[in-house]
Amino acid sequence: MPKSNLKHIFIIPTLFLVLLLSIVLDNHIGSVQRQVNREYDRIIDSLQRTIKVMISLDYNLSQLYKQSSGGFYNHNFELDEQAGLCVIRPSNDQSAVMANQDVSVPNSRLDYSFAGVKELCDPSSELYDIASKKVTLAPVISFIHDNEKYLHGIYFISKYDYIISSPKQIAENLTQQTLDTIYSRPYWKNSIKNKNQKHITFTPPYTDAFFDGLEVITFSTPIYYKELFKGVLVIDLSVDKLLRSNNDVSKHIQLLESDQYEQFEQYRFMQPVTLTDTNFTYFLYYKSSIKEELISFLTHDIKSLTLIFVTYILAVLSMFYYQTHLSQRYYRDLAKQDPMTGLYNRRGFEMSLQDRVVKKFVGFALYDIDDFKQINDVFGHDVGDDAIIYVAKILNKSVRDSDIVSRFGGEEFVICINADSRASLESVCERVRKSIQDSSGKVVKGGFTVSGGVAVIDSQQDFSFEHVIKKADDLLYKAKQDGKNRVYFS
Repeated sequence: MPKSNLKHIFIIPTLFLVLLLSIVLDNHIGSVQRQVNREYDRIIDSLQRTIKVMISLDYNLSQLYKQSSGGFYNHNFELDEQAGLCVIRPSNDQSAVMANQDVSVPNSRLDYSFAGVKELCDPSSELYDIASKKVTLAPVISFIHDNEKYLHGIYFISKYDYIISSPKQIAENLTQQTLDTIYSRPYWKNSIKNKNQKHITFTPPYTDAFFDGLEVITFSTPIYYKELFKGVLVIDLSVDKLLRSNNDVSKHIQLLESDQYEQFEQYRFMQPVTLTDTNFTYFLYYKSSIKEELISFLTHDIKSLTLIFVTYILAVLSMFYYQTHLSQRYYRDLAKQDPMTGLYNRRGFEMSLQDRVVKKFVGFALYDIDDFKQINDVFGHDVGDDAIIYVAKILNKSVRDSDIVSRFGGEEFVICINADSRASLESVCERVRKSIQDSSGKVVKGGFTVSGGVAVIDSQQDFSFEHVIKKADDLLYKAKQDGKNRVYFS
């Protein structure tokens, strides 16, 4: 083993030991800081995605008003006399529902419902006609809701006394009285007052006793078409699901109004949150006492120092093993590698065959640059070397990682290709030849071609390496005799 490697065995772990000792007192706090920042990034990203969803749905809704027709294809209608409302749900045959809607979303459950006054169930009513033109929006909001865990609900409240919601429970739990109540809620009133059609109204955290008693925050925006108010798009976020994750530090994160900032400024880990086009003025806050964290960490100081010392010993032993292994592998790989191209040489090729991925067919392809002596004679050996290197790159790029590419010497290359079918194997070999033919002009003026011979065998049969290479060589010779720039297969 080289002496420089022996130095590294001790120098690197010792530097690591010194570094670890210098940061041991701050390590715990630093870890918490990083976790808190990750949680903040997650929360802010969720809020920003919500705004983007609002903008996208706003646009989609506005476009739906341009439609001249629509229909509740493959939907079930229920007139709930007790609630005094009409409820429309997608049928259980999701494929049938999607086949009749001009919308494309990934496969997911269709968790949405329409609910509105009784006229909604009457196909001859104006309300039915208005609502049916919005049915293509429903699968979209269902998909978005299902794929964002922090979303409590997405719903469009039309000024025409109906609502589209995901999840479906929001619409299906309505009654005539609660539907009327919606139009007096803050997000409806504030959105109507919002004359800036691009502005999104934020409603601070509140307990949603109206549906299931969860604490939620709400983003809402008025929907306009040709300057006419059509309704309000609402997204509810569950405060608990937004702030909490599997990380323990998230249990201590709070969302507080900006005017409360000063009373918490004695603590660390505070970050204001700015959301474009909204009235959102809150900050994220994590209550952490450095003194308590430090005392808790120092309680285990002896164990920490012991762990550091053991880690140092293990690091020295690991470095010794690693450097030994690295040196052995380096010299071993060097003996298997062609220095010019970086490909396997013949020895490396034969050794790699033992670990090859086996499929139904195995092909041993032997390629040779056509008229290589003429390239050297006309352009010089430097260009000849460039041609060899270029072919090596093309071969490497044209096959999979599980295939083996090698240079046996001179301008001769061998590839071991595994394939599920003979046609697939032949396609790869032809693609290699054509790729070199089409692009070799980048290296040699006028370009050059290669010829190939491929011995194809069934992977289940025993074979002699020397035999298949000889067969491929014979096919290569025939390809050269028959005009070059072609690949023959056994």
